[in-house]
Amino acid sequence: MVTAADRRIHLVRHLPTAGTPPGWLDRDGLAAWFASEGLRGIVAGAEPSAALVAAVAASDRVLVSPLARARATADAALARVAPAARPPVTVDPDLVEIPLPVLPVPRLRLPLDAWDAAARVAWLAGYAGGVESRPEALARGRRVAGRLAALALDGAGTVAVVAHGFTNILLARELRRLGWDGPRLPDHGNGAVTTYRSGMPT
Repeated sequence: MVTAADRRIHLVRHLPTAGTPPGWLDRDGLAAWFASEGLRGIVAGAEPSAALVAAVAASDRVLVSPLARARATADAALARVAPAARPPVTVDPDLVEIPLPVLPVPRLRLPLDAWDAAARVAWLAGYAGGVESRPEALARGRRVAGRLAALALDGAGTVAVVAHGFTNILLARELRRLGWDGPRLPDHGNGAVTTYRSGMPT
């Protein structure tokens, strides 16, 4: 019999995004990238790791962000699982990435990674710039983590969640607050799997 302590939630970050701009961007270029990013799949030839395929194969349910790169990652992993063994998949709009604001600095040019870092620091400090604010994102993370925990504990067993870097950070934080055992920060690598186990007694 499966006990509460056997329940697991695998947090998966998507594989590398296709078309990532290699050069330096100004504010308008960054805004254009943000506008198109949600429609972009994964890099051609990107392969899910054996750990990712195993996590999906061992799950009773797979929940996926609606963004193209997350859905393509889930599809790539599921394609390596025997059809009869593939778990049901649900696209969950609440698993989208926590958005980044475009900073109001028109003359500045930076590589994408530097923009991402600067925008996330500004967002954490309270600047939302019209996107989902930090309090709103924290509330979403709390809501989704509670739903995932209930899903796993109330019958689904093991759940794989294919989402995004910062979304998974918030989910990990909230799962740990609910008593789930796992790292404080999930693995941020593309295609990485981080597992959280129910801390409830058997």
